[in-house]
Amino acid sequence: MATLRLKTEHIAIGGLVIAVAWFGMFKIRLINSLAAFIPSVEGFRPHPYWDVSRYSWGYGTRAPGSTGTVTREKAFAEMVTYLLADYEILKKRITRVLSVKQWVAYLSFSYNLGTDDALDMVPYINAGNDSALSTQWMKYVHSGGQVNPELVERRKKELGLWNS
Repeated sequence: MATLRLKTEHIAIGGLVIAVAWFGMFKIRLINSLAAFIPSVEGFRPHPYWDVSRYSWGYGTRAPGSTGTVTREKAFAEMVTYLLADYEILKKRITRVLSVKQWVAYLSFSYNLGTDDALDMVPYINAGNDSALSTQWMKYVHSGGQVNPELVERRKKELGLWNS
């Protein structure tokens, strides 16, 4: 009968391969979930529109100016690029393991408000205090100094996803 002998470095390499494969699959699932959720809360606009402090278009990304047209394909690519950049910034601060749905909710929040506001949520996320997180999350519903019903709905959808 043969005995299987594995060296420590073989086990470490095997673990690394599994981790890389898992992370790759996680990122694919994350992108697919983001691709379904973000357009549902952002909508699509092929032409630039004024959005609080800048011109936006597509699925809410920065437009180069007040004129022009963006295709759905280009807008989608811009959206994914932006979301993955946010993910790279935010994942360095998150110590709690988040599900794909939680990441989608958090990245939707960040996509809408920016990473600075999203970083304000880190202590609540890392502490695992979802009740306090929900309270804080729902404070971000104002636009132009007034409660915006569309933002209230968006925050509710994000929290629903976070808690599912």
